[in-house]
Amino acid sequence: MKKLRTARALMLLSTFVIVCFQVYWLMTIYNDKYNSIQKNTDVVFRETLYKLQVDRFEKDSLFNGLPGENLFTVDMMNVLKKRINDTGHLIGNKKSIIITIDHNADTTIKQGLVIKDSFIRNNVFIRRGGVGPTFTRSIKDSSQLYDSIPLHVIIGSFKHELSKANIDIPFTISKINISYDTSKCNTAFCTGIVPVGLFGLIGYKAAFESPRLVIFKSIRLQILLSLLLVALVSVSFLFLYRNLIAQQRLSDIKNEFISNITHELKTPIATVNVAIEALQNFGALYDPSRTKEYLDISASELQRLSLLVDKVLKISMFEKKEITLEKEGFDIVQLFKEVMASMKLQFEKQHASFEIKLSGKNFIIDADKLHMTSVIYNLLDNALKYSKENSQIVVHVLDQTQYLEFRVIDNGIGIASEYTHKIFEKFFRVPAEDTQNAKGYGLGLSYVNHIIQRHQGFVEVESELNRGSTFKIKIPFAEAATIYYDNNRG
Repeated sequence: MKKLRTARALMLLSTFVIVCFQVYWLMTIYNDKYNSIQKNTDVVFRETLYKLQVDRFEKDSLFNGLPGENLFTVDMMNVLKKRINDTGHLIGNKKSIIITIDHNADTTIKQGLVIKDSFIRNNVFIRRGGVGPTFTRSIKDSSQLYDSIPLHVIIGSFKHELSKANIDIPFTISKINISYDTSKCNTAFCTGIVPVGLFGLIGYKAAFESPRLVIFKSIRLQILLSLLLVALVSVSFLFLYRNLIAQQRLSDIKNEFISNITHELKTPIATVNVAIEALQNFGALYDPSRTKEYLDISASELQRLSLLVDKVLKISMFEKKEITLEKEGFDIVQLFKEVMASMKLQFEKQHASFEIKLSGKNFIIDADKLHMTSVIYNLLDNALKYSKENSQIVVHVLDQTQYLEFRVIDNGIGIASEYTHKIFEKFFRVPAEDTQNAKGYGLGLSYVNHIIQRHQGFVEVESELNRGSTFKIKIPFAEAATIYYDNNRG
């Protein structure tokens, strides 16, 4: 028991460690996915707004174009914002954009930014002075550089970019006045504020709901594998532990069996020795009635001794699983009569009656006669042991055309329904106070079931407490054995 407790503790500890490791592994994957989604959404949101602003700059008449989508575009926009703030002038009553270019150049091209050289074009005013010519534009007329981007445009573009990045999380986008923004993120996570326009007074921020479902969906394979691993380990440990318990139980029962049967072997031997000593030393040979009595006692005890030895041999056969059948044709009814004759003293001792009923004509089967004799003896012996005084035992043999059926019926103490499926297990005995004086080792019915199955037959039991039991044995005839087995093995 100490070894079992140690094994159980180690199994539980191992299972717990494996579960903890799997939980840690899954949490690490989850957190990595969460952080990755948070970073990717922020990057996608910024890139989306930058692209939208680039598109709006391209539509503005001040610039000829902003080719490419690179980091310089972002840097250029930031430089323009700073330049506007640093060089803003009043032309009349309007704030203006002032850009100075090289006075010797017709056009200036820097990193993909092209500024047209024109004295007056689309409200752009040229003023020469200082290092070079200066372009001045009214901000009021330059709506593309000043206005915020419509919200529905941002939502549509952002949703499109998220779908390309395989991110499907509900979100909302808020328009924010950067100068007065004191809002906090009240959702699972938010992107940073991205300003738009050259003055950077207006910005946008995206707020996302929890990405839990999206993450779980993306790591469902890892979750299933972890659950499968834990389940396999748990089932393996459980199976191993049950086997250990079963082996311990069998070991205890076998030790008890050996102890009990060793004690019982001495009893018939001692009884026979006493009977022989009486015949030799007390003149019983000259008294025919006493001689017959002693001989009957000796014969009964020797038969009992033979059965005890047979039980030991059965254990050996069960352990090695080696039972060789030597089949021959014989009359099962005649075999019942022979077994009954050998058990006559036992029936008389318990004042039990015996009856054979026949239904049909053919009672010849092809089977191992020696093992079938043991099967019949075990069934009749159980019927006697678990019956009360003046019990009635009936054997009904039936010719069922394709198979032979015989039933052993008694009016004994019966078997509770919760034990009927266990009585054929090796070493199992029904726990009941009424059977405490009945000698047995839980091998008889297990042996019966094994032998009948080797003959491609079946054993069934019907029982009710205090009403008796009926054991039904079905064995196919030789010519119908294959057909009967195929039709009934499931």
